[in-house]
Amino acid sequence: SDILNGYPRGKKELNGPFNKHFSPTDARKWFQSRGVELKTEIDGRMFPVTDSSQTIMDCILSAAKENQVRINTRQKVLSVTSCSKADGEKLGYTITFQNENKEEIQEHYDCVILATGSNPRGHELASSLGHTLTFPVPSLFTFNAKNQHKEGQIFHNLAGLSVQSSTITLKMKVEGKKKKKVIQQEGPLLITHHGLSGPAALRLSAFAAREFRDMNYRGDVFVHWAPEFGTAQEIEEILWSMTSLAPKKAVSSVCPLMDKSGSSVIPRRLWAALVKESGFENDQIWAESPKKKVGTLSRNIAEFVVDVTGKGVFKDEFVTAGGVRLKDINMKTMESKICPGIFFCGEVIDVDGVTGGFNFLNCWCTGYIAGTNSVTRLPCATSSAKN
Repeated sequence: SDILNGYPRGKKELNGPFNKHFSPTDARKWFQSRGVELKTEIDGRMFPVTDSSQTIMDCILSAAKENQVRINTRQKVLSVTSCSKADGEKLGYTITFQNENKEEIQEHYDCVILATGSNPRGHELASSLGHTLTFPVPSLFTFNAKNQHKEGQIFHNLAGLSVQSSTITLKMKVEGKKKKKVIQQEGPLLITHHGLSGPAALRLSAFAAREFRDMNYRGDVFVHWAPEFGTAQEIEEILWSMTSLAPKKAVSSVCPLMDKSGSSVIPRRLWAALVKESGFENDQIWAESPKKKVGTLSRNIAEFVVDVTGKGVFKDEFVTAGGVRLKDINMKTMESKICPGIFFCGEVIDVDGVTGGFNFLNCWCTGYIAGTNSVTRLPCATSSAKN
């Protein structure tokens, strides 16, 4: 489905949970049944009508209070250890805490749910219990292009401009193969004060999270500023036709790539910057445009090279790719296959999604499954426990 396509990692494994256990529709009904009024944006994303994340937080905390969930704060988990009888029978888990007074406290639990997100401590706890980790790397980050933002370079003074339809592509050499590995995403693209952002850039950073890490977040990505008009060669034909259709017009002032409303698909200042980058003079008209420069302009539209010099700073990263290996987890119950009674949910596992609510949905779905299945392991569990 379209929703599953939003997960660079975990797409296959989330199919069952989403379709059989806790679907996006179930998530919507869960919040609505607790008084949260929702709205749907044009692109399909859903938000509370308040446009405030506090609304969702309040709803979840209220549900926890209603169900007498005890929430301990300022308590650092030092360890989670398995308890067994002499004959090997499992007796649950002991959690060792450290409170704000640096005192160590031990408590015993029949089962434990690790919902620690991308916090390294959660990964350490999972590893200490014998689980294999897929090495975590940043995902959903923006691209820096500082060399092209310097004065006199193409992105200088263009911060804030966006293109509604674009493609952004990473091409990588693969050892032992002639053909390069190509990862491409499409959608709106935003020029920032440092480089590129927007849905297309963020999706590429997610689907190529490990590739960018291997590159140390440096290298070339290729942007097509007007993909609906085809290849560089096809765009060159459109541009060249302007030498007869509007010969006296300045190239920098007339972009012939129009949408259905008659507006240029490339913002005016970006178009002028692309024209200048292609070697045209400021007042050069179409009639005086050399074929070679028109060809260069068409390639700058369809295959513009962005020199990525790094990723956005740490606080700009949305999620982490990596976590507890999915082969170690029964995705029907979210219980560990290695340690019965240990459950996982959310970003601690090797699942991550693109921007737009996908990561929340993973957390809510796997959290619901882990919660409803963990209570069946309690000594007092009954057939009605899931309710």
